This record gives sequence, structure tokens and C-alpha cells, in this order.
Amino acid sequence: MTKGVSVDVATCPVAHGVDWLDQAFLAEPFDAIGTLREQSPVWYDEELGHYIVTRYADIEQVLLDRDTFHAANASSPIWPPVPEAAAIMQEGGYRRVPTLNNADPPRHGPMRKAVLACMSPRRLRALEPELREFTRACVAEMARRPRVDLVSSIAEPLPIHTALGLLGLPMEDSDQILEWSSRRVVLTYGHLPPDEQVAVAGNVVAFWNYIDAFVTRRDQERADDLTSDLLQYRDDNPDLVTTDDVLNIVYSMALAGHDSTRNAIANSLRRILAVPEQWQRLCAEPGLIPDAVEEGLRFDPPVMGHRRLAARDAAIGGTPVPAGAKIILLFASAHHDGAKFPDADVLDVSRPNARDHLSFGKGVHFCLGAPLARLELRLVLEAMREMMPGIRLVEGQEWEYSPNVLFRSLQHLLADTGVTATQE
Repeated sequence: MTKGVSVDVATCPVAHGVDWLDQAFLAEPFDAIGTLREQSPVWYDEELGHYIVTRYADIEQVLLDRDTFHAANASSPIWPPVPEAAAIMQEGGYRRVPTLNNADPPRHGPMRKAVLACMSPRRLRALEPELREFTRACVAEMARRPRVDLVSSIAEPLPIHTALGLLGLPMEDSDQILEWSSRRVVLTYGHLPPDEQVAVAGNVVAFWNYIDAFVTRRDQERADDLTSDLLQYRDDNPDLVTTDDVLNIVYSMALAGHDSTRNAIANSLRRILAVPEQWQRLCAEPGLIPDAVEEGLRFDPPVMGHRRLAARDAAIGGTPVPAGAKIILLFASAHHDGAKFPDADVLDVSRPNARDHLSFGKGVHFCLGAPLARLELRLVLEAMREMMPGIRLVEGQEWEYSPNVLFRSLQHLLADTGVTATQE
């Protein structure tokens, strides 16, 4: 049970045997989750020590009630790291403070306002031409080969390129940043052996110190990038934002800016290409691409869900939840809730309410990177439709996901490009 929290089994079911880290579950979790949603819309999971919320309406209620449900645990490890790994991070200077996704009032508002002011529509519009060019170059390179891995060829390189360009980080450091980021999600939301936890903790510290040094350099020599804009905002609003706030925001965006968007691209391509008639429809009707972006995010979201902490005794969907309870809002279940999305288990690139998905959250913690993620997904579908309309997934491939509870990180996605030598 969650420390300090007692569960009344008479009013809240306790689930056993959900194989959260099993590859079969990770590859296709929706049927199992759907069964649990029908049986027990809210249940307590003993393995995770969290209440699990599965219905769209209940999750929406929690996301919008910031007074009752706090975000303080949003980025905390599901299972605490071993003392050796924790010591490495503490002694290495890793000093995370509440930032965008895990801050509550009064700290959340000023940081969100700073990012909103700096990540302006103008800055995003300025990025689009270069991102389109980069995307087309990646897809053109893919079209030169009969078979490609869509993860390593486009889902991974585009988001890291975008994040670095937005923040002003050197492009030549992309491989190092990817290496440092590798398996960080598993350290936070999965089970790693102690020796691997120690190794990943070292990478976390190395990346943190890299970002710390970068922010310090930018503070001394500004440029035309988001990091410089945030530092200028700090200069203009020293009572609202500190240097440590800027450091934490840049660190978070350097991670989330490529992690979650990578997942969104890979998962969306897997699902859309798995239904050839839907892909063919997109090729014939490119005006549906914005809708297809939303449907991909709905059908197979980049994260299984977000977490919250009950600030006081509450009820979710009629189920009592005690103060101090840790909660997982299972977006992957909400998106397949037929009460919100008719024929929810069918992928439909023209679904009228697909944009109601929760992949970017809702309310005050709605993801500020959503416009950029949507842009990247759209650019990928546009370029692939034009250059590789005959692309098909390789049949019989095994699906491998990062073994963690929350991030749906597909490791490989093999496809035959359908491009002949004559077409090149």
C-alpha cells in the first residue's frame, strides 16, 4: 500500500496481476485496459502503489480540479532508485525543483507564464521552414532505401533536431544528448537492476551539468533562441523567475521536447500504416492530415498517462480516494472510452472529435509544446505522403517498447518504402 494511505477494499477494488512492464502488454495494452475499465473504472494497483483512473470523464475531472489533485508527484520515480544511484545524483549537483509539469501554485503560474511569453507563435512560425526542410531531407534519404526503421530514420532525429534548434543547443551534440537521455525514463518509471541504475544516474548528472553550463554561457552571451528569451524574461521579472527556474525549464524541455514527440511520431506511424486504407485515404486527401495527427495521438498516445496526488479526501467516479493517495490518470484508457469516442478501438483519420484526446493533458498543465509536436507530426505525414505513398509496415515484426509504466517508447518500426529505382 502507499505509505501513509490505507485502501478501503470495500469501496475500491484492488487489482492484481497487471503486467505493466511485460512486452506483450506494452505492445497492445488497450484490450486489457478496456476490460479493467469496464470492471473497475477506478482501482488501486498494489504493484504501483497508485490509484488507477480509466474513464475519460473521471480523468478530465481530476485534471481540472487543481485544488484537490496536485501535480507534485508527476515526475517522481514510481519505484525509488537504489541508494547508490540516488547518491550519485545528489552528490553530482542534480538539483531539480518543481517546474512546468510537477509544480503547483504558487510556483507553477510564473514559470508557465514565462514559457508562454517566450515560446511565442512568432518563434514557432520561424522554425517551420527549417523543420520542413529537415523533415523532407530525412524522408528523401529514407526513400533511397527499400527498407527503413522509421524510429531511427525520422521519429528520433526530427524531435531532437527541433528541441536543440528551439533551445539553441549545439546540433553537433545531438548524439551525446540522446545517449545521456537513454534509459532515463526507465530509471524513473521502470525497474532497472542496481548496477544499471547507477550507470543511468551518472548520465542524468552528466546531462544536468551540461545544461547548467549551457545556461551559464547563454547568460553571458545571448542569442536568438528560447533559452536566451527565458533569461531575458528572468532579467525583466526577477521576482517571478530565477536562474534555477530557467535551468530546470531548459533541462525539462531538452528531455520532453524529444522524448514524447519521438513516441508520438513512432506510435502514430505504427497505427496509421497498419491500416492501409486509412493511409491511402490520407494520400488521396491530404486535407485530412491535421485530423490524422489528432487521431494518431488519440489512438496510441506517447504516454500512458499522467500522475497526481490527492491533497485531501476526495471521490473519483464515485470511488473514495484518501488524502495523500498517488493517482495515475490512464490516458491510454480514456482515449478508448466509447462514452467519449464512438467506435473508439477503430482508427479513423477523419474522426470529428479526435482533438479531444488528452495526450497533451488539460487545464493549467496543458503541454506548452503541443503546437510544436503537432507541427512535427504534420510535416512527417506530408513528406511521407508525397515521397513514399507506397510505404508499408513489414509484416510479422516484433514490437519492443521501453520497459516502463508511463512512456510508450517504441524501439523499432520497420517499413518497406515502396519506392523503386525508377521513382528515385
